[in-house]
Amino acid sequence: MYQTKVKELASAMSPPQSQEAVVSRLLEGFDELPTQLQLTARYIIDHPHEVGVQTMRSLAADAGVHPNSFVRLARHLGFERYEDMRERFRDFVRGGIGSSPDRAKWLQTLAREGGSAAILSNMATACLDNTERMFGQQSIADLDRAVEIMTLAKRVFVLGLGLAYPLAYNFWYVNRMAFDHFVLTPRHGSLPSDDLIRATKQDCLVAMTFQPYRKETISAVRLAKRRGVKTIGITDSISATLCREADIGLVSPTHTPQFFQSNSAVSALIELLCALLVVKGGKKSTRAIEDFHSARWDAEIYEET
Repeated sequence: MYQTKVKELASAMSPPQSQEAVVSRLLEGFDELPTQLQLTARYIIDHPHEVGVQTMRSLAADAGVHPNSFVRLARHLGFERYEDMRERFRDFVRGGIGSSPDRAKWLQTLAREGGSAAILSNMATACLDNTERMFGQQSIADLDRAVEIMTLAKRVFVLGLGLAYPLAYNFWYVNRMAFDHFVLTPRHGSLPSDDLIRATKQDCLVAMTFQPYRKETISAVRLAKRRGVKTIGITDSISATLCREADIGLVSPTHTPQFFQSNSAVSALIELLCALLVVKGGKKSTRAIEDFHSARWDAEIYEET
């Protein structure tokens, strides 16, 4: 039945003509795809550069799917062959941002040394690539809108659970120096929903979750939306439920060669948001930060040397 539906859709639509159009088409129909094709689509969405340079078998191994899934997905989009879809991503690679030759040589030298040097090379590659991709894919319009929502909100609830908690805590900790309406949630001994039960349409929720995604975070976003609260999601994929459910989705890659995710690029995104918030806050926010630090110096909290 699904195969018949795929053939009907393929004949009724023309194939996307660019990498951006392929990703957009995949996002539009993501929820209707079978599980294996969702995994395939998510990998393509998150790794457009690899699609243009890696073999289908290599991509399938990384995505954890059968190679034929890429063929099926290509046909679902209206392409006759997988290679026709792949060509869209080769165009993307040809026009994309290349790596610095000096940086590449340094990383390759470390990798050849093996041992700890190779691990350093792999981690450096992941962190640098993630950060470059994070900045390169950001929408200025989405950033400006997110900052405006947070600036005008009566309260900004900041939510992160598990590995996302230190990131959420850092975002709240920095912003409380300039603003007094940021609230870290959940508080000790409570649930994320406890603060949001009394939230109103004048409030905002900034929620963070990364693979494996926390159900409590998604539930909190849905509760907030039912109460008319504006929601901003920070996650690792535009195909993630949080990104699709939130009013605004901001994405940062977290890929790493190790067993734990890399948060370096996410931290850079959070720092970017903090900087934009302070600039948007003008003299008032700058003065608040100066007063905050002056009070700490007066209390002899900092070491001068």
